[in-house]
Amino acid sequence: MTSINPVTRQIADIHISSSQPTNPRPLGHTKQPSQTNVTKLLTKYAAPNPHAAKPPSRVPSPTKPLASRSKPVDPQPAPSSSKPVLEIGKYDGGLELENEERGTVVEGAAARALALDSSMIQVNPTPKWTLHSFEIGRPLGKGRFGRVYMVRTKPPHTPYILALKTLYKSEIVQEGVEKQLRREIEIQQNLRHPNILRLYGYFHDSKRVFLMLEFAGKGELYKQLSKHGSFSERRSSRYIDQMADALSYLHSKHIIHRDIKPENLLIGINGELKIGDFGWSVHAPGNRRKTLCGTLDYLPPEMVENKAHGAHVDLWALGVLMYEFLIGNPPFEDRRGAKNTYLRIARVELHFPAHVSAEPRDLITKLLQYEPEKRLSLTKVLVHPWIIRYRPKDA
Repeated sequence: MTSINPVTRQIADIHISSSQPTNPRPLGHTKQPSQTNVTKLLTKYAAPNPHAAKPPSRVPSPTKPLASRSKPVDPQPAPSSSKPVLEIGKYDGGLELENEERGTVVEGAAARALALDSSMIQVNPTPKWTLHSFEIGRPLGKGRFGRVYMVRTKPPHTPYILALKTLYKSEIVQEGVEKQLRREIEIQQNLRHPNILRLYGYFHDSKRVFLMLEFAGKGELYKQLSKHGSFSERRSSRYIDQMADALSYLHSKHIIHRDIKPENLLIGINGELKIGDFGWSVHAPGNRRKTLCGTLDYLPPEMVENKAHGAHVDLWALGVLMYEFLIGNPPFEDRRGAKNTYLRIARVELHFPAHVSAEPRDLITKLLQYEPEKRLSLTKVLVHPWIIRYRPKDA
């Protein structure tokens, strides 16, 4: 296949889980059971985090870019035979059953555009993967274009745990998002940050594209927020700290996320936050875009007013996210309809419940500024007293 084109514009909304509600959500989070717990989730058996505090000695140095290696390596050394194997759960046969009834074989230019195979890329190609390379476990969720399963690689590959996401080619073509999918892959495969979900590789068959994603062992952050209603100041501060660091990393690479919200965030096996969806992300060195995208409750004034926007949209979304963590609802959500929500955003009608203390109020207010340039920079977010107060001493 030809190499994936450079990233130039927005990516269609491709979700990892179908549990996301239609926006705008009704006031208050619906209580949901949290994801089934995986007993003794051990970092050793999941695909690695290159920035982990104590990486195994055989994991390649996180300071050396993967693209600079002379040959591909498996993401994780084999677990010691003295350790128990992490269970991946029971497979329900869904991939085969669904494939019989869903999707059709695409041909021509569309087929060539979706012949996605990370073993064929020019820089740091991966080993050759097929569906037979994996032991399939329990389903993790459904997405717009297919399912996600917990899987373990089979010999001769080194055994490790992944989330395998399936996308049906004919449905992608029907929605006209072939190029957007390629751009999403182009963005995510090159990202290396502890709070960004890794894309390890990808391959395809006659009807589907498969994405090999890092397994976020503690599931969807939205389910946790739904379960608890809101988060404590400590938990919220630590999540915002991680988000600000991840967004700073993205912006340094001229990537604007444009769809920060709880539904697009996952929790890793060590409790760390992971940005897990890049469906609306864009590589924009010029830093100015005009496409309206993202989720209504998180749109900044410049978007609802159809103005050009840049990386400052992520700063606004960070403020909305922080508010939702602490209060349980987005700050501008209006149950009377989308038009009222638009008006509240454009006017920055920001109100705080009495229980919100002064420091988080200050940070949220400085992020939710009408003028994009007046929003607090990520550098200053990371040294804000409320962030420093709850940051672990060994961070």
